[in-house]
Amino acid sequence: MTGIGMGEAPLSDGVLRVELRAVNHRHLDVRVRTGHELAEVASVIEDEVRARCGRGRIEAHARWEAHTAAAQSLDSARARAVYKTLCELRDELAPGQEVPIAALASVAGLFTGGVRFEAESLVAAVRAATDRAADDLSRMRATEGAALLEDLASRVVALRAHSSFIAQQRPSIVEAARVRLTKRIEKLLEGADLTLDSARVAQEVAWFADKSDVTEELTRLDSHTRQFEALLRRGGDHVGKKLDFLIQEMGREINTTGSKVNDAELAHRVVEMKSELERLREQVQNVL
Repeated sequence: MTGIGMGEAPLSDGVLRVELRAVNHRHLDVRVRTGHELAEVASVIEDEVRARCGRGRIEAHARWEAHTAAAQSLDSARARAVYKTLCELRDELAPGQEVPIAALASVAGLFTGGVRFEAESLVAAVRAATDRAADDLSRMRATEGAALLEDLASRVVALRAHSSFIAQQRPSIVEAARVRLTKRIEKLLEGADLTLDSARVAQEVAWFADKSDVTEELTRLDSHTRQFEALLRRGGDHVGKKLDFLIQEMGREINTTGSKVNDAELAHRVVEMKSELERLREQVQNVL
């Protein structure tokens, strides 16, 4: 499930903020980004996220904001070393070119704040802020999950409605085929000294009925849709994989049904069933 969660906790003379952004993913993939002052607790943030989230690609961003501006100090020794290295690189690649002193401004870690965090307080704040962000993310994902559940359930209902229509219309389709066949033969026999063989017509109609019989396919499809609905209600581990498997089985039955029906309206219903199934397939990818 996608979502975003934010949490914060007081730390020193400021506030620690953690933001979690989640997108769909089959497994749990956690990526943490922090400022240099929080780099030492990046692993703590990752551990907290892994403890709270079971799956998804989750990006965690953590930053500390001071209530008042903190004095900045320059690491002079490092600045000299960096500038010397840049000049050496200039002499190698572009002799005679100027190396502006302003280039040092983009080098991370040259300027440091005067604030220092007590290790225990820092870890406690990080855990608290991450936990609150995870709570916020869980609420958003739960809302999305409820909407997804409703959408999946409605599409299964639509599938069953199409299936029921085909089952109800099939007898009339067979009768219509008998009438068409009888009229066609009668028209061919007009003016000829021949009589209609009712037994032969009945045999042809029986053959047509057997060839177009989709009772078994619709029965299996009904079973699959009911299992699908039961999984939606029950949930649990690996539910996405089970739903995906049932979708494959439903697709098999729908395709066979489509190859058997010999009626334009029923064929249209099969097309609608395939469309609904494809939408189901796309949505289920969100819970795999």
